[in-house]
Amino acid sequence: MKMLLSIIRYIFRFLFLLLLQVFVIGKLNIDTLIQPNILILFFITLPINMKPFPTMLIAFLGGLMLDMFNNSAGFNSTALLTMSFVRIYYIRAFAHIDVIESGVEPGLITMGYRWFILYAAIMCLSYHLLYAFIESFSFRYIIQNILSAVLSGAVSLSLILLFQLLFYRTRKGE
Repeated sequence: MKMLLSIIRYIFRFLFLLLLQVFVIGKLNIDTLIQPNILILFFITLPINMKPFPTMLIAFLGGLMLDMFNNSAGFNSTALLTMSFVRIYYIRAFAHIDVIESGVEPGLITMGYRWFILYAAIMCLSYHLLYAFIESFSFRYIIQNILSAVLSGAVSLSLILLFQLLFYRTRKGE
C-alpha cells in the first residue's frame, strides 16, 4: 500500500511539473538565451537508490512527453536521458553509502544545502548544455550555446531551489 501511494505521489508530481513547464514556464519569453526548465526537479528528486535502468527509462519517457508538447524532435528526451546518466554517476561518486542504501529523495532538507545546490547545479548545467548544442546542432555558436546553457541553468536552478523551499518541507517527526 505504501509503495502504491508513493507511485501515485510521483505521478502527480510529474504531471504537475510537466503542466507547469508546458503552460507557464515554457510560455515565458524572458530572453532568447534563457529557456528555464522546472521539470528537471522531478528527475533530480527521484529516490537516490533507484536502479539505473528505471531512472533512465523514466527520464527518456518524461522527456518524450515534454517533446510531444513542445514539438522539439527529441531534444528534451536526449538531454534528460543524458542528465539522468550524469545523475547516476554523480550520486555514486558523492553520496555516502548509507544515504544511497536508505533510498532518500535528494533535497535541500534531506541532503543538506551545499550538497543539493551543487548536485542540482550540475544536473541543470548538464541538461542545458546538451539541450543548447542539440538545438543549434552546431559548434559554430559555441559561445552563445554555453552562455544560453549557463543562463538557463541559473534560472532553472533558482526555480528548483524556490520549489524546494516552498513545497518540500518536512513534517515534524520525519
